[in-house]
Amino acid sequence: MTLEDGLEKLGLNRKEALIYLSALKLGLAKASEIAKKASVGREAAYYLLKLLQERGFVSEIIKSGVKYYSAVQPRTILDYIEEDKRKKAEAIQEILPELESLQKIALTKPKIEVYEGVDGFKTIVSKLVEKENKQICAYVPEKILHFLPAFHLQFRRRRKERNVRMKMITEKNQFMRKIKENDKEELRETRFNNAIMKSSNSAYFILDDAIILIKANEKEQLGVYVKEESTALLQKRIFNHVWELSRS
Repeated sequence: MTLEDGLEKLGLNRKEALIYLSALKLGLAKASEIAKKASVGREAAYYLLKLLQERGFVSEIIKSGVKYYSAVQPRTILDYIEEDKRKKAEAIQEILPELESLQKIALTKPKIEVYEGVDGFKTIVSKLVEKENKQICAYVPEKILHFLPAFHLQFRRRRKERNVRMKMITEKNQFMRKIKENDKEELRETRFNNAIMKSSNSAYFILDDAIILIKANEKEQLGVYVKEESTALLQKRIFNHVWELSRS
């Protein structure tokens, strides 16, 4: 690593590094001498020397009305860096409470993921049991349970193992009544609402902080995961209202 590269890591640009190194080599020198040594224009050198002086890399003295510049001792730069870090830390500590308050009122962008195909279907269903010991609310039509029925059985066993309880609203027919018979064993509570679920072909799951929409049949498999806590809370309130209107 060159000296210029090292100084750039300290925050100097290439021309500032050249000016500092030239001043260091010359000792006490006029701006014109430093400019010549650094191969930098005179006016640019004056400007760069002023910047370096403000940042603590260069000092200035006047002799017989003429300005001379000298680079500070290299070890002094370490002290400058430590002082700069201290000032920045103090500044951030002072405004941190206000910054955090601004963050709290900022709109949170939802996290949205889309899954397609059979593997995508399996992946998004697995999201329902990522966390243990919770409850999920769901609208589940009969049609979706006929897609990969063996996988649905595996999922219900997995859900039971992880103690994930389910409140499910579905359509009332012979197939779903048969599913309901295993509610207690499969940690599920089922209610029927044909007015909402009749002819539906998509399942809708509500988690604590996300919602999941799944459409799956032999021709099409699509899953959408939306992580947004306030949306999930609203959907859960709507679900609870529909739940009270549904029949056991």
